[in-house]
Amino acid sequence: MQIRTSLLLSGFIIILILLVGCTEDTPDTRSSGTGSAGISVDVAAMDSILPSTYLQFANLDVTYIDFELVNPTGTARTVVVESEIPGFTEKAINTVEVPAYGNVTIGQTPMLRTAAIPVEVKTAALHYKVSLTDGTRIDEQTYPVKVFPKDTMVWEVKDGDEEYDMSQYIAAWVTPHAVVIDPLMRKAAEYHPEKSIAGYQCGESCSEQEWAEYSNAQAKAVFTALKNDYRITYINSPIAFGSGGDNPQRVRLPKDAMASNSANCIDGTVLYASALESIGMNPHIIILPTHAFVCYDTKPDGEGFTCIETTMTGSSTFEEAVAAAEEEYQEEITNGNFRSGASRDYSLAELRAEGILPME
Repeated sequence: MQIRTSLLLSGFIIILILLVGCTEDTPDTRSSGTGSAGISVDVAAMDSILPSTYLQFANLDVTYIDFELVNPTGTARTVVVESEIPGFTEKAINTVEVPAYGNVTIGQTPMLRTAAIPVEVKTAALHYKVSLTDGTRIDEQTYPVKVFPKDTMVWEVKDGDEEYDMSQYIAAWVTPHAVVIDPLMRKAAEYHPEKSIAGYQCGESCSEQEWAEYSNAQAKAVFTALKNDYRITYINSPIAFGSGGDNPQRVRLPKDAMASNSANCIDGTVLYASALESIGMNPHIIILPTHAFVCYDTKPDGEGFTCIETTMTGSSTFEEAVAAAEEEYQEEITNGNFRSGASRDYSLAELRAEGILPME
């Protein structure tokens, strides 16, 4: 059972999270006024950059700053619109003709320089400028903004009495093309009976049981490599999914979890999901109120399902980790938590189709 969020609502949620800036002490950036040549400008801009969602904007048709240009005169005007966060983004530039007695809306999302994403929250400045083509300034402002680290995750946003679930954006942490994944899969292949990892290649003649055995052998090889070669150890760090309002939390990318040889439940979940997605399998990210684990389709058509309790990687066998996770999954079904929305089963393939892509 999967709980899905529409793209329209996804875009709305992103706007909410960035308008509040993950804090309560910074208002969103808005200004308006009438400048040269009678052109009036109304600007609405978000007051922070949360990389995990900002990098999704192009896929979700969301913009970071919007300019509404109104020309009340009888002469068309050509206007240049610019915006950037110096040191963190490239400059976005649009040249547009505002018709006589007309208006034009321009949305911009300055390209984020991924190398400039900080390891801690940084204060920066959003600068925008609206001018005529001859350089005559219509409007120019600079506002403070916050830039969050790449590994910042916000599980829930509150807007008054309304609460908006952000947990689907955990899919951005699933990074199958990260440089650490290929070496992991090469190690995993050494533990596979056929010394290879091929994804969904069992064949049309395979029975349901044969498909399950084929796919589980590959997941077991990943489990064994993480246990024996990377010595992944479970770290019990506090995670509160879907609670805590707008409070941001750190989630380690797979490369960071592997570098430290440790992972909490959500770190391990996105690590396993990254490995499985890299070979063309479809992982599921299972989010419970205080826990997370990974499952995967054992067949490409979605028929067949296995789960892994990733926190048991360093301490148990693959079979024990599967038994524990599948018991947890069935308990959520029995308790009605998937049906009520208290817990989430996210098919990664569906989240990718909606536009939530790897952040790196």
